[in-house]
Amino acid sequence: MAIAEDFNLDSISISLGTLEVRLAENNVEIDAAQALRYKVFFEEMKAKPTLNQKKTRRDYDSYDFYFDHILVIDHSKTGKILDKVVGTYRLNRGEYKGKKNFYYTSSEYDLSNLISYNGKLLELGRSCVDKNYRDGKTMQLLWTFIAQYVNRYNIKVMFGCASFPGVDPEVHRIALSYLHYKYLAPLNIRPIALKERFIKMGDSIVKERSFKKFLNSIPPLIKGYIRLGAFVGDGAVIDHEFNTTDVCIVLPTKKIASRYMDHYERKS
Repeated sequence: MAIAEDFNLDSISISLGTLEVRLAENNVEIDAAQALRYKVFFEEMKAKPTLNQKKTRRDYDSYDFYFDHILVIDHSKTGKILDKVVGTYRLNRGEYKGKKNFYYTSSEYDLSNLISYNGKLLELGRSCVDKNYRDGKTMQLLWTFIAQYVNRYNIKVMFGCASFPGVDPEVHRIALSYLHYKYLAPLNIRPIALKERFIKMGDSIVKERSFKKFLNSIPPLIKGYIRLGAFVGDGAVIDHEFNTTDVCIVLPTKKIASRYMDHYERKS
Protein backbone atom coordinates (compact mmCIF):
# COMPACT_ATOMS: atom_id res chain seq x y z
CA MET A 1 0.00 0.00 0.00
CA ALA A 2 3.02 2.26 0.02
CA ILE A 3 2.66 5.17 -2.35
CA ALA A 4 6.00 7.00 -2.18
CA GLU A 5 7.07 8.35 -5.55
CA ASP A 6 10.78 8.59 -4.94
CA PHE A 7 13.27 8.03 -2.18
CA ASN A 8 16.09 9.83 -0.44
CA LEU A 9 19.06 7.59 -1.13
CA ASP A 10 21.96 9.62 0.30
CA SER A 11 21.81 6.92 2.91
CA ILE A 12 22.94 7.07 6.48
CA SER A 13 23.20 3.59 7.96
CA ILE A 14 23.86 2.81 11.62
CA SER A 15 24.45 -0.70 12.96
CA LEU A 16 24.45 -2.27 16.40
CA GLY A 17 24.68 -6.05 16.56
CA THR A 18 22.02 -7.49 14.28
CA LEU A 19 20.09 -4.21 14.12
CA GLU A 20 20.49 -1.70 11.30
CA VAL A 21 18.82 1.71 11.03
CA ARG A 22 18.42 3.45 7.68
CA LEU A 23 15.86 5.10 5.43
CA ALA A 24 13.37 3.05 3.44
CA GLU A 25 14.62 2.71 -0.14
CA ASN A 26 11.53 1.53 -2.00
CA ASN A 27 7.78 0.98 -1.76
CA VAL A 28 8.18 -2.53 -0.38
CA GLU A 29 10.14 -1.18 2.58
CA ILE A 30 7.64 1.61 3.23
CA ASP A 31 4.92 -1.04 3.14
CA ALA A 32 6.79 -2.92 5.89
CA ALA A 33 6.81 0.25 8.01
CA GLN A 34 3.08 0.70 7.44
CA ALA A 35 2.47 -2.91 8.48
CA LEU A 36 4.34 -2.37 11.75
CA ARG A 37 2.44 0.86 12.36
CA TYR A 38 -0.86 -0.96 11.89
CA LYS A 39 0.21 -3.69 14.30
CA VAL A 40 1.16 -1.18 17.01
CA PHE A 41 -1.40 1.60 16.55
CA PHE A 42 -4.50 -0.34 15.52
CA GLU A 43 -4.09 -3.82 16.96
CA GLU A 44 -2.21 -2.96 20.14
CA MET A 45 -3.32 0.60 20.92
CA LYS A 46 -6.87 0.23 19.55
CA ALA A 47 -6.89 3.06 17.02
CA LYS A 48 -9.86 3.00 14.66
CA PRO A 49 -8.94 1.88 11.12
CA THR A 50 -10.81 2.79 7.97
CA LEU A 51 -12.34 -0.12 6.08
CA ASN A 52 -9.42 -0.16 3.66
CA GLN A 53 -6.84 0.03 6.43
CA LYS A 54 -8.52 -2.91 8.13
CA LYS A 55 -8.61 -4.85 4.87
CA THR A 56 -4.95 -4.20 4.02
CA ARG A 57 -3.72 -4.24 7.64
CA ARG A 58 -1.67 -1.15 6.92
CA ASP A 59 -1.53 2.29 8.57
CA TYR A 60 -1.15 4.75 5.73
CA ASP A 61 -2.18 8.25 4.73
CA SER A 62 -1.49 10.73 1.96
CA TYR A 63 1.51 12.14 3.85
CA ASP A 64 3.46 8.89 3.41
CA PHE A 65 3.95 9.93 -0.21
CA TYR A 66 6.11 12.90 0.80
CA PHE A 67 8.01 11.83 3.91
CA ASP A 68 11.20 9.91 4.68
CA HIS A 69 10.70 6.69 6.63
CA ILE A 70 13.30 5.41 9.09
CA LEU A 71 13.45 1.64 9.50
CA VAL A 72 15.02 -0.48 12.22
CA ILE A 73 15.81 -3.82 10.59
CA ASP A 74 16.71 -6.96 12.53
CA HIS A 75 18.98 -8.96 10.23
CA SER A 76 18.81 -12.00 12.52
CA LYS A 77 15.21 -12.55 11.43
CA THR A 78 14.57 -14.65 8.36
CA GLY A 79 12.11 -13.97 5.59
CA LYS A 80 11.11 -10.81 3.76
CA ILE A 81 11.70 -7.23 4.84
CA LEU A 82 8.11 -7.26 6.11
CA ASP A 83 9.23 -9.70 8.81
CA LYS A 84 12.41 -7.82 9.70
CA VAL A 85 11.26 -4.23 10.34
CA VAL A 86 10.93 -3.77 14.12
CA GLY A 87 10.90 0.02 14.45
CA THR A 88 10.02 3.07 12.39
CA TYR A 89 9.77 6.86 12.44
CA ARG A 90 8.45 9.27 9.83
CA LEU A 91 10.41 12.44 8.97
CA ASN A 92 9.26 15.50 7.04
CA ARG A 93 11.34 18.53 6.10
CA GLY A 94 8.23 20.36 4.89
CA GLU A 95 9.07 20.73 1.23
CA TYR A 96 8.43 18.43 -1.70
CA LYS A 97 8.34 19.39 -5.38
CA GLY A 98 6.84 22.81 -4.89
CA LYS A 99 4.87 22.02 -1.74
CA LYS A 100 6.03 24.20 1.14
CA ASN A 101 5.16 24.07 4.85
CA PHE A 102 3.35 20.80 4.27
CA TYR A 103 2.90 19.28 7.74
CA TYR A 104 0.68 16.58 9.23
CA THR A 105 0.70 18.44 12.55
CA SER A 106 -1.11 21.40 10.95
CA SER A 107 -4.32 19.35 11.08
CA GLU A 108 -4.19 19.82 14.88
CA TYR A 109 -2.03 22.89 15.52
CA ASP A 110 -1.47 26.38 14.18
CA LEU A 111 2.21 26.29 13.23
CA SER A 112 2.55 29.94 12.22
CA ASN A 113 5.13 30.74 14.90
CA LEU A 114 7.28 27.76 13.95
CA ILE A 115 7.01 28.40 10.22
CA SER A 116 8.12 32.01 10.78
CA TYR A 117 11.18 30.82 12.72
CA ASN A 118 14.52 31.51 11.03
CA GLY A 119 15.79 27.95 10.76
CA LYS A 120 15.07 24.64 9.08
CA LEU A 121 12.31 22.50 10.59
CA LEU A 122 11.82 18.75 10.81
CA GLU A 123 8.47 17.15 11.61
CA LEU A 124 8.57 13.80 13.44
CA GLY A 125 5.71 11.31 13.56
CA ARG A 126 4.41 7.76 13.46
CA SER A 127 7.04 6.55 15.92
CA CYS A 128 6.60 2.93 16.92
CA VAL A 129 8.63 -0.11 17.97
CA ASP A 130 7.62 -3.77 17.99
CA LYS A 131 6.71 -4.80 21.55
CA ASN A 132 9.54 -7.37 21.61
CA TYR A 133 12.14 -4.64 20.99
CA ARG A 134 11.17 -2.04 23.59
CA ASP A 135 14.30 -2.38 25.66
CA GLY A 136 15.58 1.12 24.97
CA LYS A 137 18.20 0.01 22.46
CA THR A 138 15.89 0.36 19.47
CA MET A 139 14.81 3.90 20.37
CA GLN A 140 18.45 4.77 21.04
CA LEU A 141 19.31 3.66 17.53
CA LEU A 142 16.42 5.61 16.04
CA TRP A 143 17.53 8.76 17.82
CA THR A 144 21.14 8.25 16.79
CA PHE A 145 19.93 8.13 13.20
CA ILE A 146 17.78 11.23 13.69
CA ALA A 147 20.83 13.07 15.05
CA GLN A 148 22.76 12.22 11.89
CA TYR A 149 19.80 13.30 9.74
CA VAL A 150 19.50 16.58 11.66
CA ASN A 151 23.20 17.24 11.16
CA ARG A 152 23.09 16.45 7.45
CA TYR A 153 20.17 18.78 6.72
CA ASN A 154 21.10 21.50 9.24
CA ILE A 155 17.79 21.18 11.10
CA LYS A 156 17.30 23.73 13.89
CA VAL A 157 13.96 22.68 15.39
CA MET A 158 12.05 19.40 15.40
CA PHE A 159 8.37 19.11 16.21
CA GLY A 160 5.41 16.76 16.03
CA CYS A 161 2.46 15.33 17.88
CA ALA A 162 2.96 12.94 20.80
CA SER A 163 0.16 11.18 22.59
CA PHE A 164 -1.44 10.21 25.85
CA PRO A 165 -3.70 7.14 25.60
CA GLY A 166 -7.44 7.66 25.45
CA VAL A 167 -9.70 10.57 24.55
CA ASP A 168 -10.60 11.84 28.03
CA PRO A 169 -8.16 14.67 28.84
CA GLU A 170 -9.48 14.83 32.40
CA VAL A 171 -7.67 11.54 33.07
CA HIS A 172 -4.41 13.31 32.25
CA ARG A 173 -5.29 16.69 33.77
CA ILE A 174 -2.35 16.93 36.17
CA ALA A 175 0.21 15.53 33.73
CA LEU A 176 -0.96 17.99 31.06
CA SER A 177 -0.79 20.83 33.58
CA TYR A 178 2.74 19.81 34.53
CA LEU A 179 3.84 19.94 30.90
CA HIS A 180 2.12 23.29 30.36
CA TYR A 181 3.56 25.04 33.42
CA LYS A 182 7.06 23.55 33.22
CA TYR A 183 7.70 23.18 29.50
CA LEU A 184 5.53 25.60 27.51
CA ALA A 185 7.44 26.55 24.35
CA PRO A 186 8.76 30.09 23.91
CA LEU A 187 6.27 32.16 21.93
CA ASN A 188 8.48 32.43 18.82
CA ILE A 189 8.35 28.64 18.32
CA ARG A 190 5.06 27.86 20.09
CA PRO A 191 2.42 25.81 18.24
CA ILE A 192 -1.13 26.53 19.35
CA ALA A 193 -3.93 24.00 19.10
CA LEU A 194 -6.50 24.94 16.47
CA LYS A 195 -9.33 26.94 18.00
CA GLU A 196 -11.99 24.35 17.22
CA ARG A 197 -9.87 21.55 18.74
CA PHE A 198 -8.22 23.40 21.64
CA ILE A 199 -8.22 21.61 25.01
CA LYS A 200 -6.81 23.67 27.87
CA MET A 201 -3.73 22.08 29.45
CA GLY A 202 -2.92 24.43 32.32
CA ASP A 203 -5.08 23.91 35.42
CA SER A 204 -4.50 26.72 37.91
CA ILE A 205 -5.96 24.60 40.72
CA VAL A 206 -3.15 22.09 40.40
CA LYS A 207 -0.34 22.88 42.85
CA GLU A 208 3.31 22.33 42.01
CA ARG A 209 3.75 19.92 44.92
CA SER A 210 1.20 17.59 43.29
CA PHE A 211 3.18 17.16 40.10
CA LYS A 212 5.87 14.66 41.04
CA LYS A 213 3.60 11.76 41.85
CA PHE A 214 2.02 12.06 38.40
CA LEU A 215 5.25 12.00 36.40
CA ASN A 216 4.89 8.26 35.85
CA SER A 217 1.63 8.93 34.03
CA ILE A 218 3.49 10.76 31.26
CA PRO A 219 4.12 8.35 28.34
CA PRO A 220 7.77 7.29 27.88
CA LEU A 221 8.10 8.94 24.47
CA ILE A 222 7.02 12.34 25.84
CA LYS A 223 9.33 11.96 28.85
CA GLY A 224 12.14 11.10 26.47
CA TYR A 225 11.53 14.26 24.47
CA ILE A 226 11.50 16.35 27.66
CA ARG A 227 14.81 14.87 28.79
CA LEU A 228 16.28 15.96 25.45
CA GLY A 229 15.20 19.55 26.07
CA ALA A 230 11.77 19.65 24.44
CA PHE A 231 8.92 22.06 25.02
CA VAL A 232 5.19 21.64 24.41
CA GLY A 233 2.75 23.76 22.47
CA ASP A 234 -0.28 25.49 23.93
CA GLY A 235 -3.32 23.24 24.18
CA ALA A 236 -4.00 19.53 23.76
CA VAL A 237 -6.04 17.95 20.98
CA ILE A 238 -8.29 14.88 20.94
CA ASP A 239 -7.55 12.43 18.12
CA HIS A 240 -10.54 10.10 17.95
CA GLU A 241 -9.11 8.06 15.07
CA PHE A 242 -6.04 7.08 17.07
CA ASN A 243 -7.84 7.05 20.44
CA THR A 244 -5.36 9.55 21.92
CA THR A 245 -4.99 12.94 23.55
CA ASP A 246 -2.21 14.74 21.69
CA VAL A 247 0.29 17.40 22.65
CA CYS A 248 2.67 19.14 20.28
CA ILE A 249 6.35 18.62 21.05
CA VAL A 250 8.91 21.26 20.03
CA LEU A 251 12.56 20.26 20.28
CA PRO A 252 15.47 22.57 19.41
CA THR A 253 18.21 20.38 18.00
CA LYS A 254 21.35 21.88 19.52
CA LYS A 255 21.45 19.27 22.30
CA ILE A 256 20.63 16.31 20.11
CA ALA A 257 23.64 15.95 17.86
CA SER A 258 26.23 16.12 20.66
CA ARG A 259 24.40 13.46 22.64
CA TYR A 260 23.88 10.92 19.86
CA MET A 261 26.52 11.50 17.19
CA ASP A 262 29.11 8.73 16.80
CA HIS A 263 27.70 6.47 19.52
CA TYR A 264 27.39 3.61 17.07
CA GLU A 265 29.09 2.32 13.96
CA ARG A 266 28.13 4.63 11.10
CA LYS A 267 28.30 3.98 7.37
CA SER A 268 27.41 6.86 5.05
